[in-house]
Amino acid sequence: MRSKWKRLLLTTMAVGMLSSATAYAANVSMNLFYNGKNHTYNAKEIVVQIDGKKMTPKDMPAVAIDGRTMLPMRQIAQELGCEVVWNEAAQQVYVVNDDYTLVFEINKTTGIKNGKTFTMDVPPMIVNDRTMLPVRALATALDLNITWDDPSRTVSISTKAAPTTPTTPTTPTQPTTPNVNYVTLNKVDVPASKTAGQTFTIQANGAIPSYEEILVADNKIVLDFYGAKSGLASNITTTNSSIVSAVRTAQHTAEDGSIYTRVVLDLNSKKKYEVTQSADKTKVYITFSKVMVDNISMKHNNNTDKDVIEIEGDSALGASVSTLANPNRIVVDIPNAISELDSTLDVKVLDFVTAGRTAMFNETTLRIVFEVGDLTEYSYTTDSDSMTLQIYRSTMKNMSYDANKDVLYLQKEEKINTGSVKINDNYLNGYVDVVLPGDYEDVYGYGTYEIGDDVIKNIQISTNGGKTTLRFNQNRISCYSIKDDGDRYIISVKNPQDVYDKVLLLDAGHGGSDPGASANGIVEKNMNLTIMQKVAQQLEGSGIKVYVTRDSDVYPSNNSRAQIANEIADAMVSIHMNSGSATANGTEVLYKVHSNDTGSGLTSQKLAELIQNSIVQATGNNNRGTKHRTDLLILNGTTVPTVIVETVFISNPGDALKITQTAYQNTIAKAIADAIEEAFEYGLR
Repeated sequence: MRSKWKRLLLTTMAVGMLSSATAYAANVSMNLFYNGKNHTYNAKEIVVQIDGKKMTPKDMPAVAIDGRTMLPMRQIAQELGCEVVWNEAAQQVYVVNDDYTLVFEINKTTGIKNGKTFTMDVPPMIVNDRTMLPVRALATALDLNITWDDPSRTVSISTKAAPTTPTTPTTPTQPTTPNVNYVTLNKVDVPASKTAGQTFTIQANGAIPSYEEILVADNKIVLDFYGAKSGLASNITTTNSSIVSAVRTAQHTAEDGSIYTRVVLDLNSKKKYEVTQSADKTKVYITFSKVMVDNISMKHNNNTDKDVIEIEGDSALGASVSTLANPNRIVVDIPNAISELDSTLDVKVLDFVTAGRTAMFNETTLRIVFEVGDLTEYSYTTDSDSMTLQIYRSTMKNMSYDANKDVLYLQKEEKINTGSVKINDNYLNGYVDVVLPGDYEDVYGYGTYEIGDDVIKNIQISTNGGKTTLRFNQNRISCYSIKDDGDRYIISVKNPQDVYDKVLLLDAGHGGSDPGASANGIVEKNMNLTIMQKVAQQLEGSGIKVYVTRDSDVYPSNNSRAQIANEIADAMVSIHMNSGSATANGTEVLYKVHSNDTGSGLTSQKLAELIQNSIVQATGNNNRGTKHRTDLLILNGTTVPTVIVETVFISNPGDALKITQTAYQNTIAKAIADAIEEAFEYGLR
């Protein structure tokens, strides 16, 4: 089998526990229960080797039944890295990887591989509550090379292709491609908003012949569309859903040459859903049902000194938990939900909760609020149809966080010289440290204050070297300030756009595992970083607040780069190097017209023109002009003015020589910086 089998994800089927104890040695003696009867089994151990490595049986060994070797599907899946799903109602086993969707049905000799049937001489069967697969069926279905050595009773499984036997050369023939009239999947419709009905629609330009749907590991819906090519974006992250975080697509070619397209919906948690097809078969709908939240039980656990609250529904809740202040509240939000709960909750059995209530926060989100009198901490766990929230006394004190205002309040138990507070911004590492000028552990305690909103993950309070540090772990780049408000200190967390008049995100393209282009001794990712850093230096003192996507050889995803720009910046400039033929040379700047571009403010096109002209005038480079592109993720993913600057062609010896010279690097960096300063004078949207 091809090596990509090793790249598969791993999961296992829940199919119960063995009904009898088993001893593993040279001889295996045990009771086997299958076909409704008990069978005494006593035989020499069957050894299973995968790529020369012996597989140690875990809870079920390989056994011989009616002369056929049966292998435990669960462990084989683990050893091969398969993704396996058990459908109890249909008595089916699904095996999924990048290229296959296989369906085995208990006690049936026909299986399905990428929508097409194949035949096995012996069917899969349930033995001691374990799914057992005949070894030959495994070989056929998974394209494995399997051999049997009778004297040693050894099954050898190789994931590498079987060696071919040399034959007399014959006239080559072209492989045949199945004669299929393919349709094209050309659109994915996502919900209009997070509060709208949660239905996703996959649309084709014709009738979809067939598809297979599987829920994998409770957090992925996998849909394989047979006879369908892909005209879809490979990754859709703007899903307008609190249930689906992303939609991923890829086109695959099966071994018989036929094409199918896989669409994967990544779920934030398990949810009830239904897949249906339109009458004309051109659309497939994935509709998520609203969860019915119908019960809350409460108690105080005296042994752990914790309030324990269990919230139950008819399917996974997918809840998020956060805090609010003034008064202190712990808030549970359950998306796509309806409720049978009372609006006022009786919380008298709890020690840390002083009041509780429920209401629809918006059309589809149920909000459950617990007021807590003192600073408390919380933790929660989720199950298939419930969540357990625990509230307990915090190791922190004299503080509260208001997620609505993004403000941390510190009670003024001791005097703090706010002018001596240090704010150390480590935004590239995801945090900012607010360092108090002294040891305040007795005043504010220690520990982790869970926030869990769009801005702050949590706040870690610690004291080392005589100074207390509040570390804000961020979900979004933010600015921090502290002020004395009479009886308390206020640490405010703000979007950079609320603090600075002009905010720029500078991006050094590629990085880390993505080197970009390479030619004439230059690796693009390294030169991009050099030029970007020089542009940032040139902008110091300009009045423009500059953030960068990286300052070392790491790889932020293009999605995250675009997201950061949209969250905090007025404009984004991404530095790249071009590559082509050895004769191609010069500078070009790429942009895309955004739907919110207006003639009165800075646009991507205007930014591109300014940078292009500035570089050409400063360097004398060949002017390749500005180019409108609609196929680049960063340009497609941003909503603020964004350009990609292709400074030179590193594939051209002359351009490559210039860009390695410090003086030229400084010239081109200054030209970019000058254009950015001019661009910001046009006004921001």
